[in-house]
Amino acid sequence: MDWVGPGADWKDAAAYAPLLGADRSIFAWEWLRRDPDYRKAAARAGRDGRRDLADSTRWGLHGFEDPDKAAPEARPVWSAGWHAHVLEAVAMAPAAAKDAFDLSRHSGLATLVGEAGNRQHLLLSDGAHAIRVDIIAGNLKEGPVELHYLLSGRASAKAPLLVLRRLLALNESDGFSRTLHPREPSARRWILALRAHDALMVGVGQREVAAELLSNAAAGARWRVEAASLRSQVQRLARSARAFARGDYRSFLA
Repeated sequence: MDWVGPGADWKDAAAYAPLLGADRSIFAWEWLRRDPDYRKAAARAGRDGRRDLADSTRWGLHGFEDPDKAAPEARPVWSAGWHAHVLEAVAMAPAAAKDAFDLSRHSGLATLVGEAGNRQHLLLSDGAHAIRVDIIAGNLKEGPVELHYLLSGRASAKAPLLVLRRLLALNESDGFSRTLHPREPSARRWILALRAHDALMVGVGQREVAAELLSNAAAGARWRVEAASLRSQVQRLARSARAFARGDYRSFLA
């Protein structure tokens, strides 16, 4: 098969283990980086030596991220048009030191796309957890600033309000809050879908996928009869993988 993917060995559970503690935006990245069209577009951008290209907005990103980078190395900066959990703010001179936000304190976590005078798109991430802030005016590079947060509406404020709480917690402790960044309860199922996708894309049959990922009861020649429930499970897993690969991964960003 001609498919050229990220290169993970679908049988190697350890290769997917970093996703157990990852948030939804990281799972979305794992599916995007498997998209052949995205990989081609990112390769073209890489040959041009540019990261922040307008074409990347087609994929919901502010600039191309290398599709060969898996979690926790990848730092995709999702756009607010795709990602609900983006907080907008204006950066101003701080009126009091206690209210200042100093980007240099988080230099090890920060990815900043865009320049002052236009929007700056800030990602704070350790590769598993992510906080996204859009600076619509002002300049984070000028040193400590006071962030004036833009929140409105009732339902519309819930996602950015959670981002604000996460940002304040990070600024207090210099670490991501376990309470505000809980483990995804469906992470193991989502990982199985990724592994099933990677197996199917290199021509592995459903029986082998079921035997490896679900139960070795599927290894027998009569597994369709003797392990009928496993057959149903792997078929559902394959359907889920195909749906995510077609673009349903965007639901992780909703």
